[in-house]
Amino acid sequence: MQIYFKTPFYKLIFVIVIGVCCLSCNRENNHNNAPKDNPSEPIIVSDVKTVSAKIETDPENPELYYQRSVIYFRDSYFELALADINDAIKYDSLMPLYWYLKGRITYASNRTVESEKSYKRAIELNADYEEAKLKLAEIYLIVKEHQKSIDLLNNIVSKNKKNADAYFFRGMNQKEVGDTGRAISSFQLSLEADPDYYDANIQLGIILTARKNNDATKYLDAATKMRTKSKEAWFAKAYFFQEMGNFQQALNCYRKVIEIEPENVDAYYNVGIINIDAKQYKEALRSFDICVKMNPDFIEAYYMRGQVHEKLGNTDDAKLNYEYIIRSGANFPEAELALKKLK
Repeated sequence: MQIYFKTPFYKLIFVIVIGVCCLSCNRENNHNNAPKDNPSEPIIVSDVKTVSAKIETDPENPELYYQRSVIYFRDSYFELALADINDAIKYDSLMPLYWYLKGRITYASNRTVESEKSYKRAIELNADYEEAKLKLAEIYLIVKEHQKSIDLLNNIVSKNKKNADAYFFRGMNQKEVGDTGRAISSFQLSLEADPDYYDANIQLGIILTARKNNDATKYLDAATKMRTKSKEAWFAKAYFFQEMGNFQQALNCYRKVIEIEPENVDAYYNVGIINIDAKQYKEALRSFDICVKMNPDFIEAYYMRGQVHEKLGNTDDAKLNYEYIIRSGANFPEAELALKKLK
């Protein structure tokens, strides 16, 4: 049964790894005023009108196109932003800042190859362009060119030992290639540079949980204090307690996850697993019922519901769950084996 403990954790890791693809956006929201994915306010037309009027009187001024591109980019009008930054580059192709902005715009538009070229050009024009190197390193992390990413990040921290982002993304590269020892060191250096670095705390919590190291609580406590409404942080904390056998604390944290996100099916699933361990079978059944109601394709939840019905002596109900899994076509041999045993 212990094998089923792991399923939600892998989902959690997946959530966090996918989140890393957007970590730069999260960090920029705190530091660099990045554009929102879904702008809640319309573009400030007066700003555009003002700059557009200046462009009409000075149509070959690259700085004006850059300024208008910034406005469009800020408000997520990426095509308009790209057109303007291209005009700026047309009139001044040697300005690193213009290439850097083009890299950000094309990255936000999911044009990774073009974004990489833009950042490289910015660095060619300014060998000390730290922000461009960091963005390029993030791209290499995402496309799994880890050594290229690490080399760039090492270059950054060799010149600026207070760049928390560089340490963090170096840690992410190291974690992905399985070098968790070095990853821990990098995440800790990130926190030394910026004690309020939420994502570094989360990553340290996850790695140390996998090692069943009690120090995980220090980092996960910090994460939940920084973002009291973060379901990822509370889930990671709950899973730590679950792995360490502190089930009451785990339940408390999973309830917090559910309070923040009532439809969090993984939290209900893990609550069910804990209740099985505590022989609270009716409570466990309730959790798995919620799971399959929220997600009819959650095969593991059907299997565990079948297991609970067996423990309660409800053989026919157990069979129904196992048969549902088999009819669904899922590759889940445990259900077939369980059904054979019942028959």
